[in-house]
Amino acid sequence: MALKEFLKSKIFLKHILLIVLSFFVLVFLVFFILKIYTRHGQEYEVPNITGLNIKDLVSDESLKHFEIMIMDSVYKEGAVSGTVLTQDPSEGSLVKSGRKIYITVASYSGEMVKMPLCKDKSLKSAVQTLADAGLKVGTIMYRNGEIDNIVVEQRYKGKNINVGNDIVSGEAVDLIVEVSSTTKEVMMPDISAKTETEAEIMLWKAGLNIGRKIFQGKNKDGKNRVINYTPTSHYVMIGTAVNITLMNENETAYKKQIEDFIQSKQIEEIIEESESETPTDNIQN
Repeated sequence: MALKEFLKSKIFLKHILLIVLSFFVLVFLVFFILKIYTRHGQEYEVPNITGLNIKDLVSDESLKHFEIMIMDSVYKEGAVSGTVLTQDPSEGSLVKSGRKIYITVASYSGEMVKMPLCKDKSLKSAVQTLADAGLKVGTIMYRNGEIDNIVVEQRYKGKNINVGNDIVSGEAVDLIVEVSSTTKEVMMPDISAKTETEAEIMLWKAGLNIGRKIFQGKNKDGKNRVINYTPTSHYVMIGTAVNITLMNENETAYKKQIEDFIQSKQIEEIIEESESETPTDNIQN
């Protein structure tokens, strides 16, 4: 049979058709298997588990499609041991079933760190040094001296603490600061809507102390923001204790509270400015 006649024969056409059909069947099977293997289209929203205790995660139905992996355990002042501090992926992320959620939890005891050097540094520098080491400022105390705004002592529980000494992370270190005048005033930082940690560092760097803390609603680590503080004056004396009120940023009343406070502060500023103006009397000779 000639080649030309063979190419036109039913047998050849039949084999070509079988090859084409086999190819499409194979492609379909490959995509079908890949779809099953990768769970295509089966995505689940990651819930917010920060603030929960790891003991409660086991029975949480919203986590049945995920695997929880503890990546780190750190000390956090005020946090209940075993509380989830951070998570990755974050809340609201869409991931496939079986995805691992990596978490950091509050440890059962503070980790030991080395006391850093704060002495002979400016107050701002000393505050940042303590924060970087995982420590906090306790009380800032002032005394008259020749050099202005220099830390001359660092104390822990009333006693001097040397550089390199072991100290539990999260503990508070008192700073003794030398200033030219213990009655000088500093500008009051605006800590509205700042996180608890941000507000504390801003106040300490300004030479102010933390007064009373009031929490409205749920006290949730990393989610609390300042909705009110006193005093609100432009300038306050160094060492002044600032009282702050905090609220969980996820609370429905959070934005309203912030707006009301900012508005009231603006009204106070207008009143202060009007009262500070000295009226000029036109005296006619």
